[in-house]
Amino acid sequence: MYPNVELILMKKKLKFDVYFITDSSFGWTHEQLAEMALKAGIRVIQFREKKMSTKRMFEIAKRLRKLTEDYDAILIINDRVDLALAVDADGVHVGQDDLPAEVVREIFDGIVGVSAHTVEEAKKAERYADYLGVGPVFATKTKEDAKEPIGIEGLWKIVQSVSIPVIAIGSINRNNVLDVLKTGVAGVAVISAIAKAENPEEEAKKLLEIVRSYFSDSSTSASS
Repeated sequence: MYPNVELILMKKKLKFDVYFITDSSFGWTHEQLAEMALKAGIRVIQFREKKMSTKRMFEIAKRLRKLTEDYDAILIINDRVDLALAVDADGVHVGQDDLPAEVVREIFDGIVGVSAHTVEEAKKAERYADYLGVGPVFATKTKEDAKEPIGIEGLWKIVQSVSIPVIAIGSINRNNVLDVLKTGVAGVAVISAIAKAENPEEEAKKLLEIVRSYFSDSSTSASS
């Protein structure tokens, strides 16, 4: 039986509420951004890098693994199953054009996330994934090959079509995050909302407070 993301997160007492993806194009290193996010309280970090050599990525991934261990947090590696295995990452996230999720599942014993843009892609990935990264919800500039935004309605349709956690992504920030959360997602993934801030740690704290307050209020309402 494959590990279940809910069990792994439960063991570490974590939730996929705010999921931070590192990006070195904002003037900070991957390590600097990850540490600021971790200090702010975020406990899921994804290392995403497209332009460095594999050796350089491996060196960074090792340092991120150490950082996330120090904070008892989750480390997800984007695309590269080999790097995830090499640094003993908690998970790997693959897109529609990467190694198929069913193959990743056979060779990687950890959390598997899959990107989805449509209901069809989401349903297909659900069989093998622990969670889905769905979007872009809004137009984004942090991914060169980003598809057309699906909007709040498109996100809601995908959330309703699957039974595994959905993490929304795509230009989500403090101004629109509540609209995103109301679709029923398990959390939000952000890059620029934190990375481009003058003080990423403070921005991460503010976003995390909004998200956790929403989930706390929702939980209270549901139990009353």
